Amino acid sequence: ALRLRSLSIRPPPDANRTETMRLSSDVTVLALRTFYIFLAHFHLSEFALAVRYDRGNVGWRSFLISKPYCVAMTLALVEFKTELAVFGEAKTRALERCFAVGVFVCVFGEWLRKYAMITAGGAFTHVIQTYRRPRHVLVVDGPYAYARHPGYLGWFAWVVGTQVVLGNPACAFGFAVVSYRYFVRRIAYEEAHLRRMFPDYDAYAARTPSWFPKV
Repeated sequence: ALRLRSLSIRPPPDANRTETMRLSSDVTVLALRTFYIFLAHFHLSEFALAVRYDRGNVGWRSFLISKPYCVAMTLALVEFKTELAVFGEAKTRALERCFAVGVFVCVFGEWLRKYAMITAGGAFTHVIQTYRRPRHVLVVDGPYAYARHPGYLGWFAWVVGTQVVLGNPACAFGFAVVSYRYFVRRIAYEEAHLRRMFPDYDAYAARTPSWFPKV
């Protein structure tokens, strides 16, 4: 009697390791490419909307790129590369868990900011106005009906979301803290001028939250 034994073919140990490395490479490349795409779209669209609604003040600053901003984004890439080199698969697993969340937060933040800018139209400027221009009106509809500064809120969500896309816990926390402090000071300064220019601003501010704590 002949007995036929089933032969189980197992991949060599190196094959599993190679597949894991390939998947790790795929998700890290995807995260980096998505990060770069979000950066490019954000700044190019900021410039385009400045040309559309505030042509008289268009310049290099309309891209909203500054030295501190460049330093911050460079630190984000340093954290990403360092954690990938030190933690390897743990970093990859973190990316797999948080990438989609980061993309959602970035898209939401970008949408909210651009929606606010388009709604403001001729009243939009990148620079805080200290006097009332002819086209400067108090915008209270669209996203402004639900948040006093939806453009700032969208920017805050977007910049933190970029770090979630990269799976950067340190930079995500740091960006959130620095951005919050920046907007708290900026909003206080801007609203002082808005109250002076628009008598109805106090009533608007009383019924509309900023969504920034203590603001």
